[in-house]
Amino acid sequence: MQHLSCAGTSPRAQARVPVFESTMLDLLDRGIGVRFRATGDSMHPSIRWGEHLHVTPVEHGSLREGDVILARAHRGLTAHRIVRVGRAGIITRGDNCLHPDPILHPHTIVGRVAHLERGRVRISVPPAPSRARVLLRRVVRYFVRST
Repeated sequence: MQHLSCAGTSPRAQARVPVFESTMLDLLDRGIGVRFRATGDSMHPSIRWGEHLHVTPVEHGSLREGDVILARAHRGLTAHRIVRVGRAGIITRGDNCLHPDPILHPHTIVGRVAHLERGRVRISVPPAPSRARVLLRRVVRYFVRST
C-alpha cells in the first residue's frame, strides 16, 4: 500500500510520523492540498516508491471508480484506487494487489490524489493496469526470486 511508513528508519524518525500525519490531515480539513513522498509498491506501476503525490481535499459525493484516494486505513494513511462505490461504502485496491481492501466509510477518505511527480515531471495519475498484468507480474517475480 502507499502509506506513510517509517519501517527500517530510526525510532526518532518513526516518532515524527504521527505529527506529520496529523499536520497533513489538518491541512486537508482546512481545504489545503498537500504533497508527500509515497512509500510501498501496492500502487506500482501507477505510483512508484519515492514519487511525490499531490493530494487535494475531496467532496465525498464526487468520488468515482478509478479515482486514487488517500484514506485512513488500519495501517495508517493509504493511497489506493477506488474499484467500487456502493451504499455500504467504498472499496479500494492497490494497483499491484490481487484482492480488494476492506470497505471504507466516506468519513475515512481525506483526499484525492490530483497528480504525481515522476522525477521532476508532473503527470496525471495513470490508469490502473489490467488484473492480468498484475497477476503476470507476480508470477514472474515469484520465478525470478526462486532461481
